[in-house]
Amino acid sequence: MMKRWMFWLITAIVVALVFVGFGYTKKRETQKQFDNLMSQAITNAQAAEYKKAELNLQDALRKKPDDVVAKQRLEQVKLYQEGLAELKQDDYEQAQLTFRSTAKVSPSLSILTQRAKKKDKFLESVLKQREKYDDLYNEAVRLTEMGAYSQSNENLVQILDGKNIDEKYYSQVRKDARELQERNNSILEQIRIQNQQAAIRRQREQQRQEEARKAQQAAASSSSSAENQNDEPKKSDDKNDDRNSGQDNVKNSSESKPETNNSAAEPQPNNENK
Repeated sequence: MMKRWMFWLITAIVVALVFVGFGYTKKRETQKQFDNLMSQAITNAQAAEYKKAELNLQDALRKKPDDVVAKQRLEQVKLYQEGLAELKQDDYEQAQLTFRSTAKVSPSLSILTQRAKKKDKFLESVLKQREKYDDLYNEAVRLTEMGAYSQSNENLVQILDGKNIDEKYYSQVRKDARELQERNNSILEQIRIQNQQAAIRRQREQQRQEEARKAQQAAASSSSSAENQNDEPKKSDDKNDDRNSGQDNVKNSSESKPETNNSAAEPQPNNENK
């Protein structure tokens, strides 16, 4: 009996040792796999293979579901990918907020923290510049509505000649500015043509008035000349009349003189005969 009891005891100990050894070996293998997955996730992140990094971190958590580092890094990778998607959709304000959240995750993948901070800083400058362009565009719209098309274009030139305006971050304001500039130029061209036509009409009217004035002057000059010509014969007739009148007076005077003499020569009645 004693021998049998010792046999089972030894057997149990051996089995226990085998199970303990197996468990320890399995734990070590699991840890090794976990470490490999975490290391691979870092490599993926450095290579910007964020989806692969996410999958490796998920596999790592299956090995060690309660590992805080793996959980936080997985959250960070997901956030960073969200930020990239928002950036691609031109949602710059939300992308900036997402990258800021990404940079605050701890413990983290240091490479993602650095990249998220860099994105945040870059988007800060983009948003400030876009705000400046938006203000210039809104002022240009106001000037166009007031009819100040040239001044509106001055604002638009500041946008279209602005720093980094050809980058995708400013595509919308660039498009709007060009469309408004084309509209302003079209209206300015219409105004130019209208002014040109008005100037031609004024010039023609001035020419017409000048021609009418010259015609009036010519008519007045012709009338004055005709009157002078009509006065010439009249003056000649008057002179002839005066000349004839003088001759008649002389004649009459000569005729009256003999009568006077005869009258003086007649014999006076003799008072003695009376």
